[in-house]
Order: sequence, then structure tokens, then C-alpha cells
Amino acid sequence: MTLLPAGDLLFAKVNIPILDKENVVKQIEDLKGKGSLWDPYRGMHLTPMMGRVNGSPNDFDWFDYTPPALIEWAEEVLFPFTNIRSRMAILHTSPKTANYEHIDCNRSELNTLQHKFRIVLRGQVDTLYFMTKNGHVSPPHIEEGFIMDGGWPHGMDNTSNETKLTLALGFPWQGQAQYDDRVELLLNRNDYTMPDDIDHLWQK
Repeated sequence: MTLLPAGDLLFAKVNIPILDKENVVKQIEDLKGKGSLWDPYRGMHLTPMMGRVNGSPNDFDWFDYTPPALIEWAEEVLFPFTNIRSRMAILHTSPKTANYEHIDCNRSELNTLQHKFRIVLRGQVDTLYFMTKNGHVSPPHIEEGFIMDGGWPHGMDNTSNETKLTLALGFPWQGQAQYDDRVELLLNRNDYTMPDDIDHLWQK
């Protein structure tokens, strides 16, 4: 088994069984906006699927409206891969809309392990881009889930006529020091340099 060091990863495909996207999207649309919140930092709506219960920092459970198809897949496939239950949400990016360019960590956490697990349920993966000193770099479009370095400045421009829906796993899962063969590196962090000017990305 070849292990992938976390420090190499900017974007990587995760080869675990994929969930029934069509069914989950239908169940999300049937919610008709129930539970939806505005995220002013990223400039989009999100719908929490799993969060803390009973005030415990490590006690996570599903919200009563979470699609059953998503619950079944996460319990049987995703959590055995991550070895942890954590916050989960659906990110909604409106048609012909760009998310705000941002970094998914505080300034003090820059260049620490800040990996994010995502699956695009509807839309294109390659509308995501990473900001580098030499311009924007996008990953290829894939259907599988992926891990990205959320501590690297990035943005997304949904150029389609449909709302892009992305399943996002959040804190306390922040990645692993090494990944096994199920994680396939597609963009190596060591091949790129961050832009010099990133201070404005925290000023929303």
C-alpha cells in the first residue's frame, strides 16, 4: 500500500462507493428550503444535515429533515472512511453565481491540516478553482467524492443554469496525516505557490 502524505494534497479523488446522487438531490429539493441558512463568508446558502446535539462538543446527530438516502450512505460508507462523525451540510450555489473567494480556516491556522471532504451532487467539480501566484488552477471534473485543501485560497463560479449542490463534511474532521490507496492525488500542493496578497480573503 502506498500512503499519500497530507502535505502533498491540494485536490484528490476519493474512491469509495458513491451515494445515489439523483435520489439525494430529489429529497433535498423536496425540503423546499427547510433548514436553509445564509453563509455571508462564502456568499451562498447552506442546509445543515448533521450537527451537535445536547450541547456536547463531540455528540453529532442528524437533523429530522435530513434525506434518508444520505443518512444511509454516510453511516455505511462515509463515516467508516473518516473514522469520525462531524458537521455536514449541503452547499447551494445559485445559477450564474460565483461564491466569494475565501480560505476555510483562520489566519493562525494557515499551512496547517485543513482538508475538506466534498461531493458535488449536482453541477460540475471543475468550476472550483485554487488561486495561485500564476493564476487559477481547476481540478478535472469527477463524479466521485474528493478531498481538497481548504486552507488554500479558492473560489467557485457556477456558470450553469441550475443551482449547484455540494455535500460538505465539516469540523471536527480536518483530514488525516496520511491517506491510503482509496485517495488518488490529482493536484499536488507542492506544484503551486499561494498568491502574495491573500489578506482581503478574510475581510467579508
